[in-house]
Amino acid sequence: MRAVIFNRIGWCTLLLVMLATAVDAQRRGGTTRRRTATSATPTEDTPVVNPATGNAVTPPPAPPASQRPDGITSPLVDTPRKSLRVDGVVERNLARERTPIAYDYIREDDRFWEKRVWQVIDIREKINLPFQYNVEDESGVNQLFINILLEAIKNKEIEAFSAIDDRFTTVLPYADIQTKLSGEERTVRSIDPVTGEEKMVTTRDDFDPRTIKQYKIKEVWVFDKEASALKVRILGIAPMVSRINEDGSVRASIPLFWVYYPDCRAILAKHDVYNQNNDASTISWEDLFEMRFFGSYIVKENNTYNREIKDYIKDGNMRLLEGQAIKDRIFNKEQDLWQY
Repeated sequence: MRAVIFNRIGWCTLLLVMLATAVDAQRRGGTTRRRTATSATPTEDTPVVNPATGNAVTPPPAPPASQRPDGITSPLVDTPRKSLRVDGVVERNLARERTPIAYDYIREDDRFWEKRVWQVIDIREKINLPFQYNVEDESGVNQLFINILLEAIKNKEIEAFSAIDDRFTTVLPYADIQTKLSGEERTVRSIDPVTGEEKMVTTRDDFDPRTIKQYKIKEVWVFDKEASALKVRILGIAPMVSRINEDGSVRASIPLFWVYYPDCRAILAKHDVYNQNNDASTISWEDLFEMRFFGSYIVKENNTYNREIKDYIKDGNMRLLEGQAIKDRIFNKEQDLWQY
């Protein structure tokens, strides 16, 4: 009887061991299957097979983390971003309400003497550094001078004229100006890295405003006999772009377009000029041109052959001296016309 009891206990123990072994094997098999399924999940380095073409493609990388403090990861759009609070001690409303002072009227009979000249403003000179002020104001409008002109042309507040001449004869649309600044629109083939779909997209190079280094101005110096004073009237402003040779040397500087300055005065009066000594004491761009707060050199005066100074003087230093001589003759003319 005792032998029968021990025999049954042995069989029960063997059965329990076999059940425990089966359960452990099943648990290990489930873990292995889960690991296999996890390893089959594609990662950044694992190529993905395109179901449409059967080719292996690499998925695009994850977008980088936003570096902006507000956490916005969407691409920035080229639209003005106004300040939602007063960016300063007081709200500056005077700049938006400014209007240019009207010119003194000059009768035809009082236009006793006149000289027409063309000058170049080089923004790399120290006195012309305000032309490089590339900062947005409270309304989100960029204060760089070339951007002020382009924005006014884009909004049809002023008209641009073709550079085929400097007499404002041919209106230049804003689309043509974009072509001059950024080149022609190109249609290129683009392939989606995930779907492998081919499509045609239109692209254009971005315009870098820092490439504008010079501005040409056309102006008239006139002696008003009624006021016995020498006065100057700016007629036009043209941004200049440099054409570069293959060796990196500058071949020529040509105007992109002309704007009629009297039409621009109302726009320029609403934009401040940067003052590095006092941010509270600023003048408008219209004040800068009217009060001659810029440095320039003469490149042409009205002459018989309609030539610029560079056409008959090859040496650069001699050109500057010739331009200064023209300035001296203009100011000496005013002194010579005085009567005592």
